Amino acid sequence: MNRYSRIFMLLTGISGTLLSSACSSLPPATTNSAERLHSASRNYQETIHLSGKISVRYEHNNKPQNLPGSFEWEQTGNSLQITLFSPVGQTIAKITQNERGALLEQEGKMPQQADNLDQLLADALRWPLPVSGMRDWLQGFVRQPDGNRTALLAADQTISSDGWNIRYASWHESTNSPKRIDLNRYTTSAGEVTLNIFIEAPQNP
Repeated sequence: MNRYSRIFMLLTGISGTLLSSACSSLPPATTNSAERLHSASRNYQETIHLSGKISVRYEHNNKPQNLPGSFEWEQTGNSLQITLFSPVGQTIAKITQNERGALLEQEGKMPQQADNLDQLLADALRWPLPVSGMRDWLQGFVRQPDGNRTALLAADQTISSDGWNIRYASWHESTNSPKRIDLNRYTTSAGEVTLNIFIEAPQNP
C-alpha cells in the first residue's frame, strides 16, 4: 500500500468517527413532537380542587413585605372559592366568586363585595392576586385573544399574560400538571410583586 492510499484510509476513518459522534449528539427528532402531543392531550377542568403553598413578596410604604402561607382552590364552573391560610394554619381570607359577584371575608373585618374580584383583592390585600388569569395558569393553560385556551408544554418556560411574567419551574409527572409557578410584575401601588406558588397534585371532586 503506497503512502497516498494510507493517507486516504486515515482520512476516511477520521471522517467516519466525526460523523458518528455528531449524529449521536443530536436530540431525538420525535422528542418535541411527543411532548407537544402529550401536552395537547390535557383537558381544561371546569371543576377542580387544588391546594398548596404560596409566598407573596411586595412593597408597602417603601418597605419589603413577605407573606408565606398556603391555599385551597375550589372551582366549579364559574363559581370559585379560595381560602388563604397563615403558616400555622389560621384562615387569613376567604374569597368567593359566583354569578352574584365577588366577596372577600377577612378575620376581624367587615366582608367586602364587588363585581371585579381582581380589583377588590388588590385594594383590600394591598397586593394583586390575579384570580382571573390563575383559573387558566394553575392548570397549565393560557387564554388566547379569541378566548380559546392553549395547553402549555410540560417544560420549564416563561410566558407573559395579562401583564404578568409567568415561569413554570416544575411539573407533576403523574398528572402532567404544574407543580411550581412563579409570577411577577411591577405595580405602582405595591412595587415589584412576586408570587411563588407550589401546587400539590390536583384532586378532582
